[in-house]
This record gives sequence, C-alpha cells and structure tokens, in this order.
Amino acid sequence: MRAFTRAALAMTAVVALSGGLLQQAVAADVDDGTVRVRVIRDSDSNGFWDRLKEIGVSSITVELTDVDGNVRTARTGPDGVAVFPPSANLFEGKYYVRLRLPNGTFLHNSFAATGGLASQGTIVDVRDGEDAEITMGVWNPADYCQDNPELSTPCQVAANKDGDVRTTVRFPFSARGDSTSQNNVTTLATRDDTGNTYGLAYHREQRRIFAGAYAKRHTVYGPAGTGGIYVTPRAGGATTLFATVPNAGNTAHNDPVRFDGEFVAAVGKESLGDIEISEDNKELYVVNLNDRQLYTYDAGQPTATAPTDVVPIPNPGCRAAGDWRPFGLGVRDGVVYVGGVCSGESTQNRADMDAVVWTYSPQTNTFGAAPVLRKALNFPRGQASSAVPGSNVWNPWLPNASAFPQQIVSRPEPMLSDIEVESNGDLVLGFRDRFADMTGYEMPHPNPAFQGRLWTTHSGGDLNRACRKANGTFDWEGVGNCPNNAPTQPNGGQPANVVEFYPGDFITTLEHLETAQGAIALSLREQRLASTMLDPGGQYFTGGTGYFDRLTGSRGSDPNQQGFTIQYLNAHQDGGFGKANGLGDLELLCDEPAVQIGNRVWWDRNQGGGQSVEVDEPGIPGVTVQLLTADGTLLATTTTGADGTYYFGPQHGLRPNTSYKIRFDKSTADTGVINPRRPPAASSLVWSPQNAAGAAGDLDSDPSPDGPANARTATVDITTGPPGTVDHTIDAGLFVQRL
Repeated sequence: MRAFTRAALAMTAVVALSGGLLQQAVAADVDDGTVRVRVIRDSDSNGFWDRLKEIGVSSITVELTDVDGNVRTARTGPDGVAVFPPSANLFEGKYYVRLRLPNGTFLHNSFAATGGLASQGTIVDVRDGEDAEITMGVWNPADYCQDNPELSTPCQVAANKDGDVRTTVRFPFSARGDSTSQNNVTTLATRDDTGNTYGLAYHREQRRIFAGAYAKRHTVYGPAGTGGIYVTPRAGGATTLFATVPNAGNTAHNDPVRFDGEFVAAVGKESLGDIEISEDNKELYVVNLNDRQLYTYDAGQPTATAPTDVVPIPNPGCRAAGDWRPFGLGVRDGVVYVGGVCSGESTQNRADMDAVVWTYSPQTNTFGAAPVLRKALNFPRGQASSAVPGSNVWNPWLPNASAFPQQIVSRPEPMLSDIEVESNGDLVLGFRDRFADMTGYEMPHPNPAFQGRLWTTHSGGDLNRACRKANGTFDWEGVGNCPNNAPTQPNGGQPANVVEFYPGDFITTLEHLETAQGAIALSLREQRLASTMLDPGGQYFTGGTGYFDRLTGSRGSDPNQQGFTIQYLNAHQDGGFGKANGLGDLELLCDEPAVQIGNRVWWDRNQGGGQSVEVDEPGIPGVTVQLLTADGTLLATTTTGADGTYYFGPQHGLRPNTSYKIRFDKSTADTGVINPRRPPAASSLVWSPQNAAGAAGDLDSDPSPDGPANARTATVDITTGPPGTVDHTIDAGLFVQRL
C-alpha cells in the first residue's frame, strides 16, 4: 500500500446513486496512471479479439469500483474505448472493472479467455503512474454458430423428373469437391413433399427447416401451391405443411406448352421470395412476391393458420409501381433487412434499375423512413458467358414470353435474393439471375416466334458488398472505404473497369466471370462465406457452393479447391437445370447459442473469502480445474493461466440448462506468485471460506473443500443458464494458513 492515509486525500462530498451503489467523488492521486477499457464485439464468440473482423462498440457504460465501493463510469467512444484519466480515478489506484449493459439490449457480456478478452470483475492497477488497458467483449448470442456447421439448400427439380427426386438437403460446411464420391449430402425432403422451393429458414431451438414455394419455369409447386411453406426435421422425418401464405398468385404451370414457356411472366412476381426466422426463434418472416408484402408468422407453432402481421414493403420510388420487386431478407440485432430491385421493366431502360435495402422493426411493425441503401444497377460487370459479349451488364426485366429476344444463352436480370450481415455491420448481397429461372437446359424458346431449336442458358448472378458507414447508411464496393478486391486481366479475374469485393465468383477458364447464383450463408466463426454458384468445382453444367474469403473475396489461387458440387445434370436425384439456377437459398444449421462458465483462482492474502483491491491478491497459475457431470463423470480438464483464470465452454461439452460440478485441485498450483523466493508448498494452501460477507457475488470464493480446509480438492455444484448465458462468477480462493 502506498505511504499515505485516506485522511490525507482531498475529498469532495458529492453523493449520487448509480446502479444501486453509493458514489463518492474523491480526488485521485497525481501519481495514478490512466485506465483504458476497450469493448469489442466478439462476433465469433471465441473469447479473443480478431482485430481484422471485430470492431469496437460505442456507448457501452464501463464502471470502475474502488476498495470502498465508490464507482466511476465512462462510456465507450466510436472506437469502443472508454478512458479514465487520473483525474477521474477513485481511491488507491486499483479497481474492479465491469460493463453495465442496459436491459433489453441484444448485446450481452461475451465469452472470455485466458490470454484473451477479460471478464467481469477484472482488476486493474494504475498505481505509481502505471497505465492499464484491458479489452472486454460483448456479443449477440444469436450470432453464435458451432465450428463447421451443416448447410441446407433446396434442390430445384425439373417437371419431367420423378417425384422422389430430392429437394431439401443438408451437408457439412467443410465439404469440398465432388459430392457423389464423398456421399456427404443427406436428403431431407423430396419434390412430392415440397415441390419447387427457394427460401429456407432454420429454427435452431426446435431443429426444423422451413422451405417456401418458388416460381420457376418447368417446375411444379408442392401440395399447398404458390404460397406453401413446409417444415422438415433437421434429423430427418416427415415433411409437413406449416402455412399457406395467401394471395401469392395463381398462374399455373403448363409444361406441355413449350416446356411451360408462358410461365416466364410469373417468375419473380408470384409465389414467395426469401424467408427468415427472428433471432429469438419466435417469428418467421416471408416476402410475398405477388402482393409485395412482408408476412410474419408464429414460428414456434407446429402449423400456422394465419399470419400475425402483414405489412406492405414500401416502394422506394421506382419508375412505375409495377417495377418494385422485393425479394431478399436478412436479420441481425433485432433488425430485419428487406431487399429488392427497381426492375426497369416499364421503360426497358437500364438507367431505371436500382438495388434497394430497407430496414424493418418487428417491434413497431414499421419500415424505416428511407432505404439504408440504394444503388443504380447500370455498372459494368464481368461477362456472365463468354459466348454472349453483351452479358456483362444487368438488364431490365422482361414482361412476358413474347418480349424475349432470339438469343437466350445469357441475359442477366437482377433479383436481390439474399442478405447477410458481416461482423462489422457490412451487408453482403446475393443477386439471383431471374432470366435463368425463366429458361433452362436444352429447353424450347418461350417466345413462339423463335422455335426450332433447344436453348441452354448460363446464369449471371452476383455477390456484392455494401460497407456500413457511421451514420447507418452504406457505400457500395469500390466507393469510399469499401474495398475493390478485383484482380484485373490478364492475371485472371475481371476486366479493369469492373469493381468486385468478391472477385472469386468466376471459373478458372474465364468462360464465366459472374457465377454466383444469389444465396449466401455467413457464419461469423468461419474464415469463408458460402454462396450458391454454377460449376463450383470446375465440372460443367453443375451447381453447388463456392467459398469466399470474408476479407479478400477470393476463392484462392485454385478456385476449384473452394467449391462443392451438389447438383449434376443427368443424375436421377438432381434437378436437371445445368447452369440455369438449380439451387435455392442457403441456410446454416446452427446449434443453440453456447454457454460459458469460469473465472479465477486467486491468492486470498487477507483470508476473507472475497477478492480485494485493497491488497495485492494475484491469480494463481497452474491450478487444475475439472468439469464433471452432476454424477461425477469427468468431461474436461484445464489449468489456470498466468492471471489465475480458467474457462469451460462448448468445446468442453458444456451445455445450457445442465447441472455440473467444478472441481479445483491445488496440487499443481504455481505458488511462486505468493512468495517468489520461497514458494510455499501447494499442500500447505487452505481453501477460502464460501460466500464471504461483503464480497460481491462475482468476486467471492465458491467451492467447498472435499474434506478439511486444506484438502487437495474443493468442489462446487453449478447449473448453467439458458442458451447464450455467460457465468464468470465461479472463483476459488487459496491462502497460507497463519500460525
């Protein structure tokens, strides 16, 4: 302790009540250092700060508490840092640090890690001018996904295929190469169960997959027609009808007439677009393409007879009312993102085409006053097909079969079909090529004026990035601070005038420079995101998933190594559309949010059973800590780090709402922190008393000795909380018995 008394400190009697603690403003010692607390969003939920992907969080309240219980607070700035200069500090220069998050926020205290993010109640020491800086984390538990989750996608099946052909499938995120040789795609539903679908949503609590009907030429609807939403257990089992969305259109397929040629007018305008489930698993959101409204259903019911809310999706001011075509959805932090395009159909003018993203609040059932993103779609892109020189632009939507030109190998028409949100708030946008859903593989021309040959279409979708700005709006890739990662020819990739955040959506022969097909799956724990695409593994006339680096947008020096082929043209179990959009949405099958427990074993110098900032009480390294089931079966073992901390999480088998035992073994303790010159024998250490009077619940000693007070081990019974719970209050004190 420093050589001065409390009476010698100049105190100002200012009393305030904050968070139930009595605050007393005191003058700090001029020799104190500065405390800096950085708060980052631990979006990958691993307890460490990934500086490239994880950003600081502003407006988080940070508390310092001194030995007398006095509290100082500061809020983090735009960089996520709260600063306590010496003039703002309290007494003694040692403080507990805690975060205070408002009730009702989507953010919670994150996982911590030994050598990583600090936990609640961490002690900082700025005596004698020593500055202290720690990094703490917050997270949205809904961001959680386990390592290498499974993916699910709809396989779209041609009308002339059998009814037992697969529609809903699942496969590992890590899958690469040829699925037929690996046998790693599991069929969950068939065409007889669901008909043709696009949108997928996953209820992680009930472990069931929702699939929504979709209008595509030369396919068939399922039992519930244009508005059908079907649900299938992730583990397999009977597919059932969840809901029938009303007013979803009534155009019937007519396969005998030019392979359903007249149906092209319904594509993108009838049936359903994207579907998503809210972060709390309570609501299912559905875009009705026909009436352009957002429908909400109770996702927890086995079936839903009617929507709970129906809200029109605002027209952003397209050239004509009929040009507004919403489709894609994304959900994060309690916000629903709804995307669509101004199609340019009414004027056939590319200058009238835009991509638009709205935000929607489920709490108030209202859309934002203005779109958060609007981007003109008249920019140059890579060639969708080398056989069609003019396929390097987006084209206005065609209204019907009679408007089709003679050449239908490639004529990309944009549908904003999927939205994902990156760890820093950027939007990843998936564009599906409508034209490829109106055509196919070796199919008659839909326009009766051009008959006599069969046509094969190459899709030309896209994968784009919009980077979030401080004001909540977005810059398109290549604008402002939003990167352009496109390598230019002749070294491979796009022409010099093409801007791409994700330049990896091409095949190595450069025959197709825009291969994405509009669906995205983004796990914040994985280095790469997945997108549907054509020829992902280099095999012609196939469909599957490509895997793009989240920072560079690349699929690597050999893109075929970052692809997984799911659909093959002539296989019995596949759809038969070749390069013309054979898959639907992509959905991660994430487990419920994980839980974490742990914290600290410390030298209880004053033997009081509570961690103190009044005296030096360092953490004790090397203590063995075991996680056991309630009946005593060993699950995992770890040792405390240099600061005395330990943690157990999903990697150790820890589950929510489950009883466990935590056993501490002092025999391996490194007692050099107690006396570096003459470390006491670990056997001489005594376990601190439990539930010390006056000690905060997150700072007292919890285990009971397994025998006398100096027993080798001590154990505490705990029960984990609901999914997403973080409990950093399980501490153990050790001291040397005074004689």
